[in-house]
Amino acid sequence: MCMPIASETPPPTEAGAKKTGRRANPAIDGPRDRTVCFMLSEAEKEAVDRLAFCMNLTRSGILAKIVADFVRATETSKDGRNAEKQLAVYLTQCRTAVKKRGTLADEALPGMKGKNQ
Repeated sequence: MCMPIASETPPPTEAGAKKTGRRANPAIDGPRDRTVCFMLSEAEKEAVDRLAFCMNLTRSGILAKIVADFVRATETSKDGRNAEKQLAVYLTQCRTAVKKRGTLADEALPGMKGKNQ
């Protein structure tokens, strides 16, 4: 699974460049045009897809938000403590979204049929 991470500069746009169809992610500040890849099991990927569906974000948007705040939370500074609080708030938001839309996600996503019941 690949996930974009923060960059100082926005990605270059060229005349006639093909659009990728990525959705805007208001939960993430700034452009993310660098890719980081890591492995997930099929079950973990499906769980991330389910959460992304419930939050109405892309898979990479969900993962970028979690990773960015988690890394910031490892610092012992005030910013680190604030990031830790933001992670807790985001977890609550995710739980609420799954509670509201989890059943719909299970029906909509092919890999989730028969799971989480």
